[in-house]
Amino acid sequence: MENKIRILIVDDEQIVLDSIAKHLRKEPYEIKGVLSAQEGLDLVRNNGIDIVLTDLMMPEIDGLELMKMVKDIQPKMPVVMITGYATINTALQATQLGAFDYIAKPFSKKELLAVVHRAADIVRAKDDEDGSEIQEETSAVPRIGDPKTIGDRSWLLLEEDGLVTLGVERSFIQTIGRIQTIYLPEVGDEVRQGSVYLQIFSTDLRSHNVLSPLSGTVTDVNQRVIDAPARALEDPYGDGWLIKLKPSKFEFEIKELGL
Repeated sequence: MENKIRILIVDDEQIVLDSIAKHLRKEPYEIKGVLSAQEGLDLVRNNGIDIVLTDLMMPEIDGLELMKMVKDIQPKMPVVMITGYATINTALQATQLGAFDYIAKPFSKKELLAVVHRAADIVRAKDDEDGSEIQEETSAVPRIGDPKTIGDRSWLLLEEDGLVTLGVERSFIQTIGRIQTIYLPEVGDEVRQGSVYLQIFSTDLRSHNVLSPLSGTVTDVNQRVIDAPARALEDPYGDGWLIKLKPSKFEFEIKELGL
């Protein structure tokens, strides 16, 4: 894309706006920062914003409300939630409303850049794709043999026997760097929609979590991923699948995910 990607930061603390802008100042982005959700909405309507980073806890209009309003104006715009209250419920609520991702305060420059770079890649890809909106409009509940992306971290595949295979997106794996350890649930474990079912530790000892898109009972775990995660996850859609799940609320939760 010839023009710089325009990023809007919405936070009621000037120190946060300044800190994020400082982290991004050497990147190929145009940065705008505002102290209120209303100011942010005005810019989204009138100034061709590409990506929004918004704080969760703000007076008058909070981050979740702002995200809904942004999606009403630009449904496909990536919105990143910034939160000091990084609970599973908050993360799930944000992703169900259409958040691209979330980052928890205090975050490092590396964490911020990883999220922003991925969001920018999505913006560039949308500009390059022809007919992508038609394809999205005709997408439906996952069919047997038809993998479906969930957010920017997970995919699921409905099998012929009614089980669901869960895996992780390649683009997410690429942001982690070298993988040291991976943790998955065990066969027989119950997982809940929105709970952490995958935890990856990179060699710099940072933890990266993936939330389960569905509730159910674990029926199989890919031992190859546990034994050699870096090698297995080179093929995240094949040998790198993670777990198989017997879903307990499939129809209901699929609708909650907007599929």
